[in-house]
Amino acid sequence: MTPFPSLKVPTLLVFFILILSGCNSNESSRIYQKVSDDNFEDTLQNLDIAISEHNYRIIHRSNIGQAIRDRGDKDYPLSTVISFCNITYAKEMMEINSDLINDMPCIVTVREETEHVIVGTKLMRFNTENEAQNNFAIRINNNLKSIIEATVE
Repeated sequence: MTPFPSLKVPTLLVFFILILSGCNSNESSRIYQKVSDDNFEDTLQNLDIAISEHNYRIIHRSNIGQAIRDRGDKDYPLSTVISFCNITYAKEMMEINSDLINDMPCIVTVREETEHVIVGTKLMRFNTENEAQNNFAIRINNNLKSIIEATVE
């Protein structure tokens, strides 16, 4: 017997799925993406320039799509994760809340889709109880959005 006798099992299942998916809705709203009109390689070059112009340094590239191609899936869509950092911002962030090291470095992705190239990032949380952290996150999120906008314009 269910705690809700008038509801059938499929209805309860849908109900719980909706509740559980709502738990992650804040995470999905942190994803910021734009479509690039350029091809994959040109988009990567534009991103490199945008990162540099916003006073960040690229610290790592993960060429995930190419790695999958190298393992034998020749037509796999290209995708690259670019990690970058500004040491001044990193220091400020650590002084505000050292737990934020888990949001370091900044990351932007470039990936091929069927008909487009998508540039995206995950924004920092800006609705915490720490006002200094919120202000910092808003500033960094604006930088991340500006970098993506400059990449796709």
